[in-house]
Amino acid sequence: MSKESALPCHVIAGPLGVGKTTAILDYLRRHAGQQQVGVLVNDFGPVGLDGAILEGDPSGDGLRITTVPGGCVCCAAAEGLVTSIQRLLEVPGLDRLIIEPSGMADPEQVLGLLRQMAGTTRLELRPTIALLDATEFEPQRASQMPFFRHMADAADILVLNRCDAADAATTQAFRDWAEALEPAKMRVVTTEHGHLDDALFALRLPEGSGPEAPGHEGTHEHAHGEADGESDRTGGATWPPERQFHHGRLTAALAELAEAGVKEGEVERFKGIFHTDRGWFVLQIAGGRFTLRETPPRRDSRADWIVSDGDPRRVRQALEDTLAGE
Repeated sequence: MSKESALPCHVIAGPLGVGKTTAILDYLRRHAGQQQVGVLVNDFGPVGLDGAILEGDPSGDGLRITTVPGGCVCCAAAEGLVTSIQRLLEVPGLDRLIIEPSGMADPEQVLGLLRQMAGTTRLELRPTIALLDATEFEPQRASQMPFFRHMADAADILVLNRCDAADAATTQAFRDWAEALEPAKMRVVTTEHGHLDDALFALRLPEGSGPEAPGHEGTHEHAHGEADGESDRTGGATWPPERQFHHGRLTAALAELAEAGVKEGEVERFKGIFHTDRGWFVLQIAGGRFTLRETPPRRDSRADWIVSDGDPRRVRQALEDTLAGE
């Protein structure tokens, strides 16, 4: 198959809340009107939140969004991943495909599916980019935790994001750790606000590089519950666009929820788009931090969340009660 007809495919992986969607938005904004880009998003929750964030961005001209919500594309939603990519391959004039797996997914399982497709379609798999969070990075933890090792092992390009919030010792520790990994990475990068240079997207994998596509019977460790019971840990809800939330009460409640989540180990991740009395906002809880930013109007208000310890039903109900009471 000729390189001219090939469709470059980039996987941007990383844990929940590390800034994958921000990195994709940064790329799209820089190339708005210049490239036709397809983005396939695997949301961790059931309502397709990250896909909605991308769809509503002003850089959306020439953008084709496909969402695979409510399951991990490395197992429960694998069939949806394959079907969605096949549909995107039929889109005329598409210049590039970016895939954002859920932060709970094992990238190597996703890459195995993509390698199989690359052998029979015009899909050209490019170097895998994995992001880690500078505010949470610690070399020993990254080396010992299976999830982070799977992430690092699958990456061709390893990126430490949010370096503006970390000290020089942390970024140097990351470089030392990353450069000692085997096999060696194509690039080791430190960045802020999810910015990924265009040069990273221009890189190609060496001919014949990468392991054979793995079977699904191998080790598969990620943040699912019993028997992949993601419904025991995740929740989501939508509200009609005319529903207007009280901005002050909503942000105060979520900030309190973020602080409580750190203390009690319950709220692992929260992301929502809300129509408030001050306009539309994206609100998030990640790594115990609550953040918000303005966003263009959307077709509805919606939120996804994931909990860890404690009683998931109680936490889910508390979230729903907090939001419904606004």
